[in-house]
Amino acid sequence: MRKILSSLPLLILFIVFFTSCKSDDKIITSFGYMNEKLEESTSLTEVKNGVYRGILERKVEQDSLKHSPTHKRLIDAQKVSNEFYFYLESLKDSVYQGTLGKDDARTSYGKLVSSDYLDKHFFDGKSLTPYGKEFLLEINEFKNGFKQALGKGYGTVASMVTSRFRTKELMDYSGNIIPWLNFKFESFPAMASIFNITQMQYDIRQIEMELIDAMNSGEFEKEFAMRNYTGIVRLDKGAYYPDERITGKVVMGRFDNSVEPFDIVMNGTSISNKYATEGAVLVDFKAPKPGEYPLNGNFTVLYDGTPVKINYNSRYKVVSRDNVIEKIVYKTEYVDKPVYVDRPVYVKSKEQPKIESQPVTEAITESVVVTKPKIATDAKTRRYYTPNKKTSPEIEGTVNNERGGYVTMLKTTLRQAKLGAIRTKDNQTFDVTSFKIKVPGLLTVYVEGNEFTREAIRTIDKARTGQRVTIFDIKAVDANGVRVGKVKEVKISVKK
Repeated sequence: MRKILSSLPLLILFIVFFTSCKSDDKIITSFGYMNEKLEESTSLTEVKNGVYRGILERKVEQDSLKHSPTHKRLIDAQKVSNEFYFYLESLKDSVYQGTLGKDDARTSYGKLVSSDYLDKHFFDGKSLTPYGKEFLLEINEFKNGFKQALGKGYGTVASMVTSRFRTKELMDYSGNIIPWLNFKFESFPAMASIFNITQMQYDIRQIEMELIDAMNSGEFEKEFAMRNYTGIVRLDKGAYYPDERITGKVVMGRFDNSVEPFDIVMNGTSISNKYATEGAVLVDFKAPKPGEYPLNGNFTVLYDGTPVKINYNSRYKVVSRDNVIEKIVYKTEYVDKPVYVDRPVYVKSKEQPKIESQPVTEAITESVVVTKPKIATDAKTRRYYTPNKKTSPEIEGTVNNERGGYVTMLKTTLRQAKLGAIRTKDNQTFDVTSFKIKVPGLLTVYVEGNEFTREAIRTIDKARTGQRVTIFDIKAVDANGVRVGKVKEVKISVKK
């Protein structure tokens, strides 16, 4: 009951606002004054951020090896936030222009009563316009891009991004569930919507300030020190026999992809730094004859600008191919299922007698040189029915269920489109698992899944009106997860 009474004044204020804001210019004007103050606070925060960023940049000048990785994260994060900040600024400009008269000043707050502009800009009946969908997409791109730039660490900053830019459905005072965009902007006076957008810009700069402060205070180093530890399994032996006890231990190991090893030594021999990668040393050499061998050595990394030598010690076992069964998977383009064959691995003899080829299926044969191969007792041959198909029904790629080799589409619609595939013979649909997209003059982008990734969307945005965007190398599967035949490419003519 106490909670209800404490929230009652806010509820009354909320009701009074909605019943009077459209007729009382003073309330709209007060929103205008609050917006001015908030814009001033945002500008002041930008100045502070510049000062604090300068402190970090001086640290980079003093010790580049130690502070450059942190500074790079800040640059990447601010690039993402600036893109979103100026998108919001252009949106505010459009609200002013779409609501005020040609000769009205932006401070004519009493004239910013109508909600017509954003109601038409964002909403189309019960659905969203392409601009409304674009607004939500920009918010999600900002959240994902900013968190990706942060990488590991900075949990407080990441949680601020999530909480302040949450776009989940909300409940109004009557208990109705309303989509976030409708709840925040539909039927609101233009000045109130402008204030909401300014609040988002203020949050962006506040999040940046929190990040720069965390970087200068060393929060990243403290948090990163423990988060980069992982468990490493170290068994006492590299191979075991059935019913034998498997013994060993799981130890703590630290993985840091911001460091690169050098001065690498393996089994007493110095090896090229080309085997160094982010936070690791690649192991790549030909196995010797059967037996058990050591794998040890050391390499050097820089920690806080100081060289630190890291030792490692392990063993590996090479076993004979005698009595080994390997699984071969044969695939052709026009089979319903792959053909699996378990077969023994044969060993060449000194005499090398020839053995005639033995058919495995109608399309698969094997000819090997052997000396009485040892076949495991559980060796089996499994074959699946493979129909004799010489041709495959045509399968077309679809964009938002539009089939055909050539489609005309708005950029905003294409960015949110989903890829599919359909067989022309019987209209059976298939799920797309990956595809490639090509815009003339730009690099081809590979996409996993059936929706455009952030990278693919950026490529689409660079396409000029009238250019043909090609979607090709489409991979699709049926309901059982079996890959279907070749899917025809789709060409899309881009409109604004």
